[in-house]
Amino acid sequence: MVDPIIPLAIPLLHRDHSIRGKRFMGKHQPYKNIDKFLIAERSLNYILRPVQGNKDKYPYTYKVENLGSKVAVTVDRAWTFSNHLILDFIGHELFEKEYRNVDKKRNTWRNDLSQALLFNYKNLLDLKDFDIPPDLNPYTTMYEELEKLKAKNKELNEFTSEKNNALDEKKYEKCQRTLQHNDQKIAELKAQIGTQKLHDIEELARRWSSVKVYMIEFSRYKFVERYKKFFKDRRTEYLTELIKRTSEVRFSLEYPIQKPIINEYVYKGKSVSKIIKTSPEPVKIENNKIFNYKAENNKIEITFNTFLGRAYVHNLLTLNTDWFEENYLKLDGYASAIYRHFFVTRSGNKVDQLPIKSLVEYFDWSKNSRYPEVIKRAFEDIKNAGLIADYRLKNNGSKFSKGYIEVEKSSK
Repeated sequence: MVDPIIPLAIPLLHRDHSIRGKRFMGKHQPYKNIDKFLIAERSLNYILRPVQGNKDKYPYTYKVENLGSKVAVTVDRAWTFSNHLILDFIGHELFEKEYRNVDKKRNTWRNDLSQALLFNYKNLLDLKDFDIPPDLNPYTTMYEELEKLKAKNKELNEFTSEKNNALDEKKYEKCQRTLQHNDQKIAELKAQIGTQKLHDIEELARRWSSVKVYMIEFSRYKFVERYKKFFKDRRTEYLTELIKRTSEVRFSLEYPIQKPIINEYVYKGKSVSKIIKTSPEPVKIENNKIFNYKAENNKIEITFNTFLGRAYVHNLLTLNTDWFEENYLKLDGYASAIYRHFFVTRSGNKVDQLPIKSLVEYFDWSKNSRYPEVIKRAFEDIKNAGLIADYRLKNNGSKFSKGYIEVEKSSK
């Protein structure tokens, strides 16, 4: 199923505009640990790796170990370390915005925000195969116009009711004429759509709106300044182009989504549901983008209104996450990808010996005779960034491929 990014007239209508607002980047640092500079969603950290090549290579499929079994990941165009980092930056901005008012248990999924998302897990899954039937597609634009008119009438009625006798006669008559005009237009739209189709579209809208659509808006200049170790001397136009390229990539994959394990019981005559733990549940997703964007002047707006995007936000805000040090932004290419997959996710902080075979399998280097040089250069970059203290290449006899890398962790 292709993600319904029309953005469907329907989801646009039911967008929660309370989530919009100005970003004050850098003023809110939720964690005191200076090593926790950038939060990133763990499932994608683990299963996405860089893919680059000529256009005729795509769609490109590779396999990666995930939750004990090999799974296929398909991309329809290039996915680089830069694409993944820009997703991290955007995710971090959203995380800080949504967690700004979370005071209790903010370091665990037991906080109120995460709990609400976890209890809504079934509604999220219900959107996986969401699609607009072909017979309803022509009517979604009319439905959007109808809903706008209804919302406008509601505002006008509230306005005239609040003002009561304070409105002069001309303003009151103008409001009444607008209401009558809108009512007439609403009746016409309902007639054009038809009773049954209107009912079907309203049901689709209800279903789509059962899971909040998250958005984030930010200033290009402040964004580039905040992540300057990555952007360096690049112009701000590079950010817009990179966001565009990142938003265009479509994935087909089995994506582990945070699933709540719920204990239901009766307490003092009342039914109680309590989340006792979470567990990653692989969900097959086909041909989905992660987000859509809109750029205007200095502002960029990101909307996670695809199923993969909603699932990504669900995982991010329920703290299926990893943290990067700021110096991680100094890495590029394979150094960035190696550190992301092998040293940050899961039990990465315990790695002191990394088999060469694991790197060869993950990056599919079996036919690349130059991979020893690539590995050496990548680990040298990781060391120079201060993320590890040192490393040593240990061969197994004369076979480099059967050796391992001994890693000495940074003492900071």
